[in-house]
Amino acid sequence: MTGRKRMQVWLDRTEYEFVQNYAKENHLMVSELIRGWIHEVMKREGYEIREPSLPETQKRKKGVKK
Repeated sequence: MTGRKRMQVWLDRTEYEFVQNYAKENHLMVSELIRGWIHEVMKREGYEIREPSLPETQKRKKGVKK
């Protein structure tokens, strides 16, 4: 299990249209916009943010020299 959770948020029409338009104007998906905002608030509150990364494959690990 990845530890990821899904959240559902109900918005009124004005909020929904704002989020959709803002994301589109800034070439973002709505989920990227919301996660970015959450990360900014967490950073301001002193949380350390770890960005998700793709898991490495065994093949890639063998080719990396330390």
